[in-house]
Amino acid sequence: MKTEIIITEDDLPPEVIRAIESGRKIEAIKLLRESTGLGLANAKVLVDKAARRHGPPSAAVPGFVEEETNVTSLLKALLLVVIVFAVYHHYFAA
Repeated sequence: MKTEIIITEDDLPPEVIRAIESGRKIEAIKLLRESTGLGLANAKVLVDKAARRHGPPSAAVPGFVEEETNVTSLLKALLLVVIVFAVYHHYFAA
């Protein structure tokens, strides 16, 4: 009979927590699997949950990017509009 071990993000080994704290989630998943025998999906879920608490600040808000106004892009867009208007006016205006 196989006994199940229940592990939560509070029960992670110290080396797993250190890997999470330094932003190395893949290594943390590998270490967790080796130390507990968990499957890949379960280890990933636990590491993701623990990363919310122990991970670096950038891991707390994935995909968040601060956008800055880019004057060069704005000027390129304006130039494109002027060129399109000039072409339209030259070929289609009476």
